[in-house]
Amino acid sequence: MHTARSGMGVINTIAKASTWVGGFALLACALLISIDLILRKALGVSLGGADEMAGYVLAITSAWAFPVTLLKRAHIRVDILYTRLGLRPRVALDLFALTCMALLVSTLAYHAGNVLWDSIEYRSVSNTPLQVPQWIPQSLWFAGYLFFALTLASLAITCLGHLLKGRWHAISTLIGINSVEEDIQAERYPDSTPGKERTPC
Repeated sequence: MHTARSGMGVINTIAKASTWVGGFALLACALLISIDLILRKALGVSLGGADEMAGYVLAITSAWAFPVTLLKRAHIRVDILYTRLGLRPRVALDLFALTCMALLVSTLAYHAGNVLWDSIEYRSVSNTPLQVPQWIPQSLWFAGYLFFALTLASLAITCLGHLLKGRWHAISTLIGINSVEEDIQAERYPDSTPGKERTPC
């Protein structure tokens, strides 16, 4: 269990770092596109490639945002029936949802890996003036899906450990739907570790 906790700590650290990197990358793209638009209107010239780079950044940051969303338990889930069930049925649904997501992400990662391999094998470049080697953005994109799969695997192992010890509440805290109080806490303490309680200073 200690190893599982250490693994989740590492994953949370990587997820937090990817959030900052992705945020700065999106801001840089917004700035680049704004400058490009101003130059087009004012001087009739273009930097070129701004839209292409923005497309790469959007795809990469989206892939890396999925595991962050999972750790924050922020995925949209219909809870009309969920909130009316007891703890154990809710945990059963949570584990079922985690399994379904693992199957989906495994499929996405598999096909993303095939796309990357084809780009490497055929030395594909973008059909634009920049001629960006496609393996460069696709590697970062694929890495995001791999990290998503690793996050799911770590959560599954941690949940299994809790399940064997009958810690139903711990599983619900880890992968269940956020309560209203938890959503409020997340807004007040956005840097808090998922599932960890914090008190006001």
